[in-house]
Amino acid sequence: MTIGSTVSYCETSPSIKKGVGATLCFDVISWQHHETAKKDITKWVVSFIDEVNKTTAANGHLTKVPIIKLSKNLVWFGTLAYCSLDTKQTLAEATMKLITDEWEKSEKR
Repeated sequence: MTIGSTVSYCETSPSIKKGVGATLCFDVISWQHHETAKKDITKWVVSFIDEVNKTTAANGHLTKVPIIKLSKNLVWFGTLAYCSLDTKQTLAEATMKLITDEWEKSEKR
């Protein structure tokens, strides 16, 4: 399944496990009222989604999984929601769950 191969992108790309992506969700939730942290986290998540979209397109999987398009506000609140599901996961892991769920919602439509 294409989703599984793209999810493995998160697990195999070393740059994703560094920097903001390595931040624990507990910290993301703790910093939710800090404007600079909110801006940096949202920027990282948007960049991550863009990278997954580019990888999906480059691998020719657009017929199986759609391009994810979310507003910055939706990205922020989605990040908080997925981080709250498991505060021990990293931001990168929570973001991949958000992306995977967006793909699954698109399949149901």
